[in-house]
Amino acid sequence: MQIKNLYLLAGNPRGKGDITLNVLKQAIAETGVSEPKVAYVGTASGDDCSFFHFLAQLLQGAGAGVVELCPFVGRRSDTTRAEEILKNCDAVFVSGGEVEDGILGIPDNAKSLLTNLRAQGKVFIGLSAGTIMLGKAWPHWDDEDNDFDNARLFDCLGFANAIFDTHAEDEGFVELKKAVELSEKGFVGYGIPSDCALIIHSGGSIEKIGKVFTCTNMDGHAVLEIK
Repeated sequence: MQIKNLYLLAGNPRGKGDITLNVLKQAIAETGVSEPKVAYVGTASGDDCSFFHFLAQLLQGAGAGVVELCPFVGRRSDTTRAEEILKNCDAVFVSGGEVEDGILGIPDNAKSLLTNLRAQGKVFIGLSAGTIMLGKAWPHWDDEDNDFDNARLFDCLGFANAIFDTHAEDEGFVELKKAVELSEKGFVGYGIPSDCALIIHSGGSIEKIGKVFTCTNMDGHAVLEIK
């Protein structure tokens, strides 16, 4: 089965946003199923229920049917149930929060399952930290007060050979730039402002929706530009 497009959204903290809703509609439609089942991975927010209910309504407004939380973390964690929800879904939605918490909250077996589901043609959608989690890596700091000097990369899910950052345009995507600097020469990352999105098509081409930034490692120095 052919791999589907990868939908990467920043989301809009100020509301739904036209681009966000339109891209969600496109992603839901690509499942080819009327009112598709969506598995919601909320580890980045600690499986926060209020966040889940808000985003489930947004997904259903875009055409989704049942949206089920995969209970990986928190008081009601149930990995077996979470994996069952994933195996029976039509699309996987990875939500926002803290990137490193999100990655650490997914057990290794479930990460392998997500990779297999991607290969089987399930639609994957990332929002905010979820978009970053679907990329190659993200930086970790042992001492965040040390001017980023001690940063190192940790692996994300790796569904794309790129690093993504979301709605950090006001800060100049500083974390994205550090992550790209820590990568090999020529490596490219993308900064996705609020209510913008990026679609990685099944053939590998990249579609930018809105003013998405490109960040390139130029001999160890990150260059951020719109192109």
